[in-house]
Amino acid sequence: MRGILAKHWLFAIVLAGGAALRVLAWLAYQPALLYFDSFRYLDNLGVHNPAGLHPIGYDLLVLEPLLSVGGLDVVSAVQHVAGLGCAVGLYALALRLRAPSWLAAIAAAPVLLDAYIVQIEQMIMSDIWLLVALVGMLWLLLGTRSTSGAPNPRRAALAGLVLGIAVAIRMVAISLVVPAVMYLLIAGGAWRAWRDRDALRLIAQRTGAFLVLFAVVIGSYAGYFYTQTGKVGLSNTSANVLYSRAAVVADCDELDLGPILRLACPAEPIGHREPDYYAHRGADEEWVDSFPSGTNIPRVQHEFGVHVLTSQPLDVLGAVIVDFLKGFRPERTDAPNDVSVARWHFQREYQYYNHKDITVAYSRQYSGEAPSDIPAIGSFLRSYQLSVGYTPGPLLAAFGVLAIAAMLGAGRARTSGLRSAALLSVGMAVTILFASAAFEFSWRYQLPGVVLLPIAGVIGIVALWGRRRHIWN
Repeated sequence: MRGILAKHWLFAIVLAGGAALRVLAWLAYQPALLYFDSFRYLDNLGVHNPAGLHPIGYDLLVLEPLLSVGGLDVVSAVQHVAGLGCAVGLYALALRLRAPSWLAAIAAAPVLLDAYIVQIEQMIMSDIWLLVALVGMLWLLLGTRSTSGAPNPRRAALAGLVLGIAVAIRMVAISLVVPAVMYLLIAGGAWRAWRDRDALRLIAQRTGAFLVLFAVVIGSYAGYFYTQTGKVGLSNTSANVLYSRAAVVADCDELDLGPILRLACPAEPIGHREPDYYAHRGADEEWVDSFPSGTNIPRVQHEFGVHVLTSQPLDVLGAVIVDFLKGFRPERTDAPNDVSVARWHFQREYQYYNHKDITVAYSRQYSGEAPSDIPAIGSFLRSYQLSVGYTPGPLLAAFGVLAIAAMLGAGRARTSGLRSAALLSVGMAVTILFASAAFEFSWRYQLPGVVLLPIAGVIGIVALWGRRRHIWN
């Protein structure tokens, strides 16, 4: 035991710090923090209605099993353990890829010490389970001991299964099929022997295995969605997402709109429109009543979004890029019209996102007790979070640049065997952050970058400095 601690002393210290933060958060806000979305998740227990704002994976796979044996405090405790598990997985993966122990600890430190991750774990929210799925995918695709460094079809199939489950938990995960397939096509360097039937067969087997298992999960979910709603798809929220992004930049004075679509135009001037407001505008009864009776509001939102997207593509793209870049700012502050970062801050006392009586009722229903707090601990957590308890955006950007440099073959990376690993990790980060920005900017949606970019940077460092002993690429 002493030898293990001597070898991994830095990670042990960081792990202890991360565990301490989670114990404090769990004690400070009992039984758990209930965000606006938490009530929707809880209302869907036993109902499994896929037509709501969120997919049903979190309700079905996490909340129902855990609430069958305990209350909301059990859910928050397990979520904290899951966060620690993510960090251990990242550390072990970095070691597997021949990073020195101190560098591997850096890959895991942001997950352990970033207070925004600790805070989201204390909430009845699905976000931490998306992060678990991301780490699981990395392990399945990069953690192989094969001499080629590429995953075999079985591991690829399991990765497809994990990604499918991730989509059932957070729909944005569907975007990750792109970097995963790109990695499976090039990992191990078999693609270079494109005339070799055995090499092509290997690529086809692992890529096909990934896509088949992914398709089985997604197809099953789509089938269930169809039986419940009579619609083809995975979610009813695509119209909301498209409308929200379009409404922010729509120059309605210049658009050729019919009378119905004209009613969907925002009244606020460009630059004063909040994406989060428009994303949920379909629930605004006053706004819905402004349309003729019987109007299909989701269809109007979709048609309006498509019209703006085709008429102002550069404006839409520019807005998405701006929101993507916001996540790399030095401090976690608000820009005009952003979702307030205060939603993700620890408070001195228990924070009631919904009406206090409603929150108390739900807490009593699922835990048998009203929410409670320990203000002294809450004050400490808040001070920590607002001072040093977050991962600076420029540091995350630097990790990403290192991974991209390795991916492009800079330094010794060309012979490191880790170029495809760098591609996968940074590709997953950029893809999911950009997909999130396509909806709206929120600091909550930046958490996957806190998980993926540090390990990508560590892989980049190992590749650039040539520490890897085996040629994997």
